[in-house]
Amino acid sequence: MKILIAPDKFKGISTSQEIAVLLRNSIQKQLPDAQLRLCPVADGGEGTLANIIYLLKGKTVTVTVNDPLMRLKQCQYGMAQLPEKETAVIELAQASGLFRLTKEERNPLETTSYGTGELVLDALKQGAKHLRITLGGSAMVDGGLGFLQALGATFKMKSSLPKGASGKHLTWIFSADLEPIRQALKGISLTGLVDVQVPLLGDHGAARVFGPQKGATPQMVEELEKGLYHFEQVLSKTSGILLKNQKGAGAAGGMGMAILALGGTLESGFQFVAQTLKLEEQMKGCDLVITGEGRLDHSSREGKAPVAVARMAQSLGIPCVAIVGALDPAVRWLKEEGITQVYSLFDEPLAHDDPRKLEIPSRLAEVVATLFQKSKIS
Repeated sequence: MKILIAPDKFKGISTSQEIAVLLRNSIQKQLPDAQLRLCPVADGGEGTLANIIYLLKGKTVTVTVNDPLMRLKQCQYGMAQLPEKETAVIELAQASGLFRLTKEERNPLETTSYGTGELVLDALKQGAKHLRITLGGSAMVDGGLGFLQALGATFKMKSSLPKGASGKHLTWIFSADLEPIRQALKGISLTGLVDVQVPLLGDHGAARVFGPQKGATPQMVEELEKGLYHFEQVLSKTSGILLKNQKGAGAAGGMGMAILALGGTLESGFQFVAQTLKLEEQMKGCDLVITGEGRLDHSSREGKAPVAVARMAQSLGIPCVAIVGALDPAVRWLKEEGITQVYSLFDEPLAHDDPRKLEIPSRLAEVVATLFQKSKIS
């Protein structure tokens, strides 16, 4: 039996590589003669940097920048020579990620994308000609305001803007001058790698869907929605692009909008990783694909890796099993997207400091035993 093991990370708990190895070890105990291919994947969220740099044989650069609450932290980005020479791979979550905060610190009115802008500035100093920024795992809903501020944008505003501007400052801005950034990026390509094609505004947008995950109360969500609406009008005017209707503009709390305003493009993070991995070629000829992530929910359908893996397997006529940290019970579309079976390890997603994460190896082993002993897959 030929099995492709292609999980994403369990956010904040285990990397995709760690989950893939645990699955391989458990499957080998059940099917010692099986041919197993490990192909951990990513989609633009946390862990994409490690995956891409490993695949492209690049190097990591360590630099001290500000986290979402403007505290200095050591963060990394990558430099590689593929797919283009002098490519910088910047994982937004490194500087501006939710994992940097305790549960009590989560407040998207206060958090900023400033540190990600600092990572870009350092990459430019290193000679980067192509910037690829992964837009998953963010802690903020600031529309990229802090990011633009760090890169050198200037703003007219009703009050002095502090360093590390955040979601609560979006309505302060009257106009924006992005020309200093455009000059700094002249001749340099800018691409955002998104894990979800989320719009900027509305019931499916950055504030209302993802704001609560980042600590927003219902009142905060509406304040952030109002702020994004206002800031979009400012950026659309200065860029000449109607940004609110652009797919992916709401990714990473509106960072997608900021990248588009600078003349950059947005691409599927999964597609970039899949092409680099030659995932479809590795999948051909397999009898089973196993994928997974920390939480499978409705947002998984918007470009995240496990559903994208399942769709690819479905197109090749291969059954795909998802083993996830937690499953949203409201999900009803699994078979439609190519997921033939799903197993969840816990009833709810785990925080990074949850002691139950130590149970993941044993629970994965139990699920694998159930999968191959009791299911029709054998």
